[in-house]
Amino acid sequence: MPSPNAALASRAEKIVSVLEHDIDSGLYLPGHFLDERTLADRFGVSRTPIREALQRLAAAGLVQIVPRQGVFVARMSLSELREMLELVSELEGSCAKFCATRMHEPWKDAMQQAVKACHEAAVTSDWLAFTQANANFHNAIYEGSRNRHLAEQARSARRRTQVYRLNAFQSPGRMQISAAEHAEIAAAICTGDQPKAQELMLKHVNLGGSGFGDFISRLRDDQPIAQPHETAYPPAAPIAAT
Repeated sequence: MPSPNAALASRAEKIVSVLEHDIDSGLYLPGHFLDERTLADRFGVSRTPIREALQRLAAAGLVQIVPRQGVFVARMSLSELREMLELVSELEGSCAKFCATRMHEPWKDAMQQAVKACHEAAVTSDWLAFTQANANFHNAIYEGSRNRHLAEQARSARRRTQVYRLNAFQSPGRMQISAAEHAEIAAAICTGDQPKAQELMLKHVNLGGSGFGDFISRLRDDQPIAQPHETAYPPAAPIAAT
C-alpha cells in the first residue's frame, strides 16, 4: 500500500497533467483565476493535492501565485513574450543543427510524415490538422537532436508561448508558408547540412519573420484574455484517492 506522501504525489501529478493540457490547449487562458476549492470539486480531491499541483505548475512557469490574491494562469507582457520567442528560436535552431548529423529512425520518418501532413492540411486549409502536424514536426526535431536536456528546454519554452499561438495558422497563407519552410528544414537535415538546417529553423521561428507583425497584431486585437476570478471550469473525471 503506498504511503500517504506517495499517494499525494501521485494525485498531484495527475492533476498537473490535466491542467497542463488545459493551459496548452487554451481552455484556461492567460490571466484565468484558478480557484483551489473549485479545482478540488472538479477533481474530487481535497485542497492539499491541488495546492501541490499548483506549486509544481508555478515552478514550471505556467501559473503565477500572487500573495493575497490567488493563483492565475501566467500572463506575459509583450516584451516578455518577445524574449520567450527569441529563446524558442535559438533552442529550436540548435535542435535542427544537431539533427543534421544525429537524427536516426524513427524520428527522421516521423519528421517526413509530419512534413507531408502539413502540406496536405495546408492544401485543404484544415488549420486544426495543421496544428497537430506542426506539433509532430517540431517534436521529431526535438527528439532527433538526441540531446535530452536541449529537447526539454525547447519543449518548455514552446509550452510557455503555446497559448499565444493558438490561432496562428488561421491567418491567410500562413499554413502554406509554414509547410514550405518545414520541407526546406527537413531537406537540410536529411542532407546533413548543419549550418543550413540551423539557419532555416531560426528563420522559421524568427521574430523578424513576416508573420510576427500579424502575430502581435492578433494579440492586441483578438487574443481573448480571461478576467481575474472567472471560475467557469469544464467538467473532469475525479482523480482517484489511491
